[in-house]
Amino acid sequence: MKAAVMRGERRIEIEDVPTPEPGPDQVLIKIKYSGLCGSDVHRFQYGMAEPGSIMGHEFCGEVAVVGANVTAWKEGDRVIGGGGTPLDGVTRPTSGPRYSARTVGFKTPGWGGFAEYAVMDAWRPLRIPDKVSWETAVLAEPCAIAVHAVRRSRFRVGDRAVVLGAGPIGLLVQQVLQAGGARAVYVSEPAPARAEAARSLGATEVLDPLSRDVVARVLELTDGLGAPVAFDCAAAKPTLQQGLEMVCRGGEVTVVSMAWEDVPLLTVEWIGREVEMKASYGSTPEDWQIVLGLMEQGKINSGPMVGQDSFIGFGDMQSTLSRLITPSDQIQSVLVP
Repeated sequence: MKAAVMRGERRIEIEDVPTPEPGPDQVLIKIKYSGLCGSDVHRFQYGMAEPGSIMGHEFCGEVAVVGANVTAWKEGDRVIGGGGTPLDGVTRPTSGPRYSARTVGFKTPGWGGFAEYAVMDAWRPLRIPDKVSWETAVLAEPCAIAVHAVRRSRFRVGDRAVVLGAGPIGLLVQQVLQAGGARAVYVSEPAPARAEAARSLGATEVLDPLSRDVVARVLELTDGLGAPVAFDCAAAKPTLQQGLEMVCRGGEVTVVSMAWEDVPLLTVEWIGREVEMKASYGSTPEDWQIVLGLMEQGKINSGPMVGQDSFIGFGDMQSTLSRLITPSDQIQSVLVP
């Protein structure tokens, strides 16, 4: 099979590699779509992917072969590449007391989705509901991250919320907030195409941080009090500080994105209001189940996120990952093996 194989820092090669064979308790997935995640870009950019590894964890496809002991799946079943409930004795990789997303979380697993096929333990994938399109299903993993972030936050039905950054995660957080009954969702995004996607998905107002003071505007929109919750989905230098300034007294900023460079904070601007900051990382099997329910109900709209210009082939992988290092108008890139 063909696969995009890491061969050094910022270098990926398209190679013919052996098609993996499933063990007795595994399934072989023929991959339909595989999304390029920001963490894949970081692995590529910072040399966190080991040479010879195959990245990719946002994928969907069809069961091609089932192991001898597998009864839950059959050939042709449509699945997403994750979200299943671990078997007894299987521990979450984030469970260590000193877990670091940089040094541990960015090690590449052996069953990456940037290939024509991937092998998975049979408990890992989840079935795609009949009503859910492939274009929506490929967003299941990042949407699970968005659901996890909103569930971890102190967001409540009827709250006004701010989303900083309208990349894939930000746009999904926006949709999850809307599905959860937000009174208003304000989105801050400088890139025109991403800002337009936020508008088309129903953002109450989209703010351009390059042309206006977004903190002042959020205060204006919230009667001078500030928003109860904000979500930093950008990891840009000013966004965490902006979020902490724009929430109300006792408000909360949930940090969803990962900054790989120092971000400046001026605590004197917000410490007196005793605001809080919370981290959100990854997702749980329950989050994935919620995602599939939202998708089946039509609450997650992939249209503004996954369009014809989103799809790339193997030959585009090196140039696309290199381009995604620098933020742009691109929303979601999807490999079609």
